[in-house]
Amino acid sequence: MHRALFALPVLIALTACTSGGDKDGGPNVETAMTEGPLTTQRGSIVTAQNGRALVPIELTGDEVSFMVTAKSDTYLSLEAILDENGEQVVNWKDWASNKSTQSLTSAFYIYGYDSIVNWPVRDVDRALNAGTWTAQFTATDENYRYVNDVLVDFVVQTKTDDNLDEGVVKVRLVWAEGLDNRNDLQQAVEGALSRWSEVWAAAGLTIEVTEVSSDLDPELTVDSVAPFPNDEVDYGGADDDVTVVIGETINGTRGLFGQSGGIPGTLVSTANAAVYISWLTNAGRDGEFQEYEVLLLGETMAHEVGHYLGLFHPVEASYDYYDALEDTVECTSWSKCESELGENLMFPYPLCSLSDCEPQGGLTGDQSAVMNLYTGAL
Repeated sequence: MHRALFALPVLIALTACTSGGDKDGGPNVETAMTEGPLTTQRGSIVTAQNGRALVPIELTGDEVSFMVTAKSDTYLSLEAILDENGEQVVNWKDWASNKSTQSLTSAFYIYGYDSIVNWPVRDVDRALNAGTWTAQFTATDENYRYVNDVLVDFVVQTKTDDNLDEGVVKVRLVWAEGLDNRNDLQQAVEGALSRWSEVWAAAGLTIEVTEVSSDLDPELTVDSVAPFPNDEVDYGGADDDVTVVIGETINGTRGLFGQSGGIPGTLVSTANAAVYISWLTNAGRDGEFQEYEVLLLGETMAHEVGHYLGLFHPVEASYDYYDALEDTVECTSWSKCESELGENLMFPYPLCSLSDCEPQGGLTGDQSAVMNLYTGAL
């Protein structure tokens, strides 16, 4: 069974077109940039010819990463990022095409009404220089046709950080209704958080967890297009934390261990602004946690939030599609992949017998770098 359940949607071909702005020729910046190591600025823009929306990112030269979250009432995807000179730094066609067997960011794919990109993704990607950078998004309808004159709200966040070898990720742990009243589940989650902390420590990352009760139905329903089912979860967090929801099942099945709201996910409110965890699937057939299943739950949390910070599986279960990192091998069979990558945190499925699971807490240097470049890892 797959532990991480983010499936790349069907690739929709986009064509390079002329640039555009809103009806007045540019974006409307609605809030001033906040101050601090994490800055946040909100604005909006109307799509122009060929459904294009150009989101400006103002950089001083001190930043090490930025995140852009774009939201609309229609489908959005990232087409390109342009540097301060208007030169393309990355383009969807280099990654989301039949020629590529690697994944860099899910922002290139059309799967919902929001699109999130964190840049740089890897430490080998182009560093940030001072000036105005641009994230180029495209809006399409349900038939994948370009949509003009559509309002796109955006949030630009930037991070300054003088030490990319360590950081803190704030986690908002949301309990579905009634689950936080169960002592057995509380104990299992406490042990799982300890395992998560242990795994991420190898990447220099610490988690700071705040627990929150909610009236969410424990039978979690996750839809990338429909609004989030509960405003408390969607809007109750800050602009610097990651929401993790503990439920009984996800979309009515015990086949899902967990699901990430994106690769990467956002720090602000969108329809996908959360990671979802099924405690029941992680507890096994009898629904009662054994010690190894507590560890599995912790690794599932670390794995899914790893997706949220930008990590893909080093190899997909088809054994022919990979992440874009140099230090994760590209294997081509289940036996070779399980042998060479089975201990990695981001391996696509747990390696379990009826009475035990193999530890999967390994992280490579390149994976650790991706996590530390996430704009919310401060």
